[in-house]
Amino acid sequence: MKESTPIYFMAFWPFITYISLITHPSQAFVTIHKLSSFANSRTVGGRSSSIYKSNHGNDQMKVSLVCSAVETSNDTDDSLPNLSNEEISRYSRHLVLGAVGMKGQRQIKNGSVLCVGAGGLGSPCLLYLAAAGVGRIGIVDADTVDESNLQRQIIHTMDDVGVSKCESAAASIRNLNPNCEVVQFKEEFTSGSALRILNSCPTIDGDSTTTWDAVVDGSDNFPTKYLINDACEILGIPWVYSAILAFEGQISTFNFKGGPTYRDLLPIPPNPGDVPSCAEGGVLGVLPGTFGCMQATEVVKILLEKESGLLSGRVLVWDAIAMKFSEISLKRDEGRQQISELIDYKGFCAGPKGPSIAPQKETNPTGRTMDEIEGSDASISTLEDPYHTIAPKDCLSKLAGGWTPWVLDVRLQTENDIIALPFTDRVSPHRQVSPGDIPSKGDVLVYCKAGVRGKKAIDRLMTMGVDGDRLYNLDGGIMRWQKDVDKSMPRY
Repeated sequence: MKESTPIYFMAFWPFITYISLITHPSQAFVTIHKLSSFANSRTVGGRSSSIYKSNHGNDQMKVSLVCSAVETSNDTDDSLPNLSNEEISRYSRHLVLGAVGMKGQRQIKNGSVLCVGAGGLGSPCLLYLAAAGVGRIGIVDADTVDESNLQRQIIHTMDDVGVSKCESAAASIRNLNPNCEVVQFKEEFTSGSALRILNSCPTIDGDSTTTWDAVVDGSDNFPTKYLINDACEILGIPWVYSAILAFEGQISTFNFKGGPTYRDLLPIPPNPGDVPSCAEGGVLGVLPGTFGCMQATEVVKILLEKESGLLSGRVLVWDAIAMKFSEISLKRDEGRQQISELIDYKGFCAGPKGPSIAPQKETNPTGRTMDEIEGSDASISTLEDPYHTIAPKDCLSKLAGGWTPWVLDVRLQTENDIIALPFTDRVSPHRQVSPGDIPSKGDVLVYCKAGVRGKKAIDRLMTMGVDGDRLYNLDGGIMRWQKDVDKSMPRY
């Protein structure tokens, strides 16, 4: 190509190159080389000088072009893991984003995220983190998959029912993206295990462990959220919070570079029983999907160091029925005592209300703290209980012997519509139950789904003057009745 070639010809260079690659691939690299030589030649001091010289061999052209592409990518951080050809193809939609590119994708691959709970929130979050290419993903969950989970926990399938949620989620992640390293913690996230788990992220070379880059909150109870918050504050780890119920939810990023924490949002836990769990109050199946995806978005932004748009100092609230988003600003309380050690969070959320964070003995170190566990420990009878706890089989025998108690269902009416004991006399949700719901004399059999709300309803009745010796709580609730007495009943 001569220097007298019209300059407007160069405007069509990308188009000509593209057509050449399609129609004459065997000659394409020679053509590109000739055009490159012309474009990079310029007159310096009256002489023609070329900054790009080589022969026309196709192999050498390919090497030159690849080297040129790498040199102009501004991806020069040798501390980040490289991407394989397969990964470049897999993440191509990320790589063409100016805010991600090759370096950003390598940052994501270098990242590590721990998800506490593989349930409603954890399911979509884990899937999208894996799809995004996060290099190391940790999962904490001691629960197994139940059929009732599948309405919203999309990382699990019917084939996983009865399987550990950790194993099920890990298998789904590996099937989606085998490049992700998955670490399973099939145990409770408690005050005794939290710091160990948070310090158990494998390094890239696998020779040691370190802290996770970010933590995702996939729980649905206050003790776990306070525990995540305090443990992350002690270790300086940012975490992405979310809470959902019925048709509403909220999300924020806490403890990000000295920003607000969960204790700035809720310095004092709400009164026990004031806020129902998802198991009790229900949740629209797509709601955790939406918030889980937003949690994944926040995590990816943390790994990419995109700080300006993070939800640090902001709580985003979504009303799915009204299809409206709103926002609450949040500031860190500079006078709040710094967290230095973990406490008994079940006791903290159930005990006297106050900002104290003094250490306490763990009252229930094996109690469930994962997603949607109704709190089976609360239904266990003790010698101090001033009422009776009766097992379903014992209850059936007692009824067959002529026992005729007043039967009170303390679940929601919607739950009673699903399944109920056929001899139920009255339905009154445990937060509203009163002496007017039962006769003034005679025994009363109280039941709920799993025994927890029955205990709370009995406690409420006794504070209103009802003699505890008249009250019987069905141990394990109607779900244990279904298991031990009548398997024809549906489970929910």
